[in-house]
Amino acid sequence: MKLKKKILTPLSILFIIISSWSQNNKTCGEVYYTHTIKISKIVANDFVMKFDNKQSYSEEVNIKTSGNSQEIEGSERGTTRVYVIGRKNKSPNFFYNNKTEFYFNYLSFDETLLVKEDKFEWNWALHSEIKKIGKFTCQKATIDFRGRSYTAWFTNEIPVPFGPWKFQGLSGLILEVYDTDKAFHITSSKIQIGEKVDCVININKNSFKEAISITEYLNEIEKNVNAIFAKLSSKMPKGSKPLEWDKNCEDCPKGVEIFDEEK
Repeated sequence: MKLKKKILTPLSILFIIISSWSQNNKTCGEVYYTHTIKISKIVANDFVMKFDNKQSYSEEVNIKTSGNSQEIEGSERGTTRVYVIGRKNKSPNFFYNNKTEFYFNYLSFDETLLVKEDKFEWNWALHSEIKKIGKFTCQKATIDFRGRSYTAWFTNEIPVPFGPWKFQGLSGLILEVYDTDKAFHITSSKIQIGEKVDCVININKNSFKEAISITEYLNEIEKNVNAIFAKLSSKMPKGSKPLEWDKNCEDCPKGVEIFDEEK
């Protein structure tokens, strides 16, 4: 029996070429970020983010069971003391982003909460300013998000639309983000791309089915805070007024930003 020869049409050849080009031009890598929040003092947490063209996954690293502090040289004010807060539960916080969905794992008083946020349109304003972050040339972008103004520096030399925390939607990887007074500041350090990096994102997406909504998340936070206040009040002298949490306090730091396209 004679075997039929398989004839490749011009269209099928073009499809093979495009598929091969796409596979060979997949952008992936990992970047180390430090998240700092300035309240009464500067608190820092470290994350490693793996990314490719379609998704990103940031996981907390260097988790401490006890608190400590360290002095950082080279800030705008000279030496800065940064604090790392320890905790009993060493389950890492994480952020998962695939352009249309955003999930995060957050520890509230050592209780693990898995949360899903709805899609948000990132309407960035692009600016002509550029600067170097490491070896990468970065462009400035800004956005107003729920009453705060943020500045991001991204590089088109790494053409993926992701960045630290929930930030995304630019034409290149975001390497730095901060608000107006830098009370919230994320910086990048070690950046690796290419074949030498393990770009495989291992995450159990089936667990996302158990994710709670932002509203449920905020209710859990409030419940935990109220429990702490009740415990503190129980230790106060008899007749003392119970401690209460003012959740409408305008000067108090907010624990989460909610995606809301109407605001």
